[in-house]
Parts: sequence; structure tokens; C-alpha cells
Amino acid sequence: MVIIGDDVKTKLFKNIDPVGQIITIGANKYMVIGLLASKGSSGGFGGDKVCIIPVFKAKQINTSSTPTFTISVMVGSAGALDATTGEATSLLRNIRGLRIGMDDNFEITRSDSVQQELSGNIAGITIAGVAIGLITLIGASIGLMNIMLVSVTERTREIGIRKAIGATPSVIRKQFLIESIVICLIGGAGGIVLGMAVGNLIAVNISGTFVVPWFWLIMAIVLCTGIGLGSGFYPARKASRLDPVEALRYE
Repeated sequence: MVIIGDDVKTKLFKNIDPVGQIITIGANKYMVIGLLASKGSSGGFGGDKVCIIPVFKAKQINTSSTPTFTISVMVGSAGALDATTGEATSLLRNIRGLRIGMDDNFEITRSDSVQQELSGNIAGITIAGVAIGLITLIGASIGLMNIMLVSVTERTREIGIRKAIGATPSVIRKQFLIESIVICLIGGAGGIVLGMAVGNLIAVNISGTFVVPWFWLIMAIVLCTGIGLGSGFYPARKASRLDPVEALRYE
């Protein structure tokens, strides 16, 4: 007899009830008597890719003289985790005949320790992502400044005409700053759409939900606006200080 996980059921019995069906594991045939609820990819025992058979049958298959066993225990509440861990440690030490002062010859893994380890890994990934993002933003801001400087050079005559008909330096400066901000926001909008699409696609595939990170969306817009202002300030200042007479003579 065997109880199978959700992934095994999906691959072998996609459109039929698996209970009562026969499957082959290694050289032995087993009848499916039950189906485990989906745990997701982060669940214990390898998530949903699992087959559970009777322990005596497993001993017959496993010829190792020192087999390894894993016992899973679920507590009723988070507050009982420490007490349950202590009770399990005491029980296993008694079973294995360990005296006071002897080290444990078994390992207890708690769900919160796994969570802490994952949190540490995520923190490292976050720091690396922020560093890469900052380097990318610096490169993008330099590129945008060069683009705006080229734009000022190519539109020198236009700037001279505008000044000749009454445009003030403030108006010219605002024009180029707005253009710089708009270019940044267009790029930021593309990044937001792509990031949300990829992130939510991954989340949906691992049984998550569609999420709209409003805080980070607002932060992205504010950041793009700031980069646009910073990158466009020098080109806009240069354009506003052009001499109308010299600008009109420029070819």
C-alpha cells in the first residue's frame, strides 16, 4: 500500500481517481490507498513529490544496517513549540540511553529555525539586489545626462529662437527638466510592468497569489522622478544660460 503526494497524482493520474490504482516503485507494486493534501514546494518530505509506504516494507527494501529515520511532529500552537522540543529531546535521549554530559546523536529541526535560515538567505539576496540596482541606476543616470546634453547641443538654434521671442531661462530650464523626468518615468513604467509580471508569474506558479506592491510602486515613481531631476539639472542649466544671439548663429 502507498499514499502519494499531489505531484505524483498529477503526473500519473491526471484525470482519474488514484485510489485503488496500482503503481510500481522500484521493483515492487503498490496499491494507492490515499492522497496527501498539497503542501507546496516548500513543504516537508520534498513537498508534494512523495510516496509513503509502511515502515516494515521500507525496512525490507532498505538493506542498510544504519537506516536514517525522520519523525515529523506538529504542535497545536506556536507557544507549545519550545515545550514540545524539550519533551522530544528528553524522550529520544532516554530511548538512546544517553547519560547526562553526552552529546545528542540525533538532530531536531524546528520550523522557525528553517524560517530564520531562509530569512538570512533572503537578506543576502536583497542586499545583492540593492547593490546591483544602485550600480544600474548610476549608469542609467549618466546615460540620461549624456542624452540630454546631446539634445541641448542639437537644439541650440531652437533654444535661441525661443529666447528671442521672450522665453526666460526659467522656462527653458523647466522644459528640459520635464523632458528628463518623462524619459525616466517611461523607463520606470516599463520596469514596473516587467517586474510585476515576472514576480507574479513566479508567485502564481508556486501556489501564491497575485500581489500589487503599492509601496514599492510609489517608491519607484519617486526614485525615477529624482533621477530625472538629478540627471537633467546640468543640461537644463546649460540650455538656460545660452546666449540668444550666439544660439541663433549656431549651425
